[in-house]
Amino acid sequence: MKTWLFPIVQTAVVLILLVSYYAASWFGEQYVLRAEPFDPVDPFYGEYVALQYPDLQSASINNDDSVYFTLKSADDGYAVIDRIENEAFFGAIKGSVYNGNVTAPQLEQFYVEQGMGPQLEAARDLQVTIDVSRWGTLRPISLQQRTK
Repeated sequence: MKTWLFPIVQTAVVLILLVSYYAASWFGEQYVLRAEPFDPVDPFYGEYVALQYPDLQSASINNDDSVYFTLKSADDGYAVIDRIENEAFFGAIKGSVYNGNVTAPQLEQFYVEQGMGPQLEAARDLQVTIDVSRWGTLRPISLQQRTK
């Protein structure tokens, strides 16, 4: 019995990780963020677009510590920060603040098809669609040129 118990446990752990990743789309809310690209090529990982978000700003927290924040849709349809704190709370996205800009590790890079990086960098006006679960898990869905 011990010989096949370990593979079953490993498979269960992988399935739990996969389900938790996709659960952000099944049970969460979808937001669209304004994005600006920079530095689109990594010779080791392929082509990606590093992004910064002009609407995710923090006037109250200006340090490099971890922050926890939630999003809401503004009147123009793009997401802005709803609540930001230094302490964790339920539903918060864990991120960091650097020079007043708020970001999360899942939002910093978006991998794209080979050849698309320079085109997206030239566009300058991008939007990222993300799903955010009620418990704070982020799942980037798409990156495209902004229409508004």
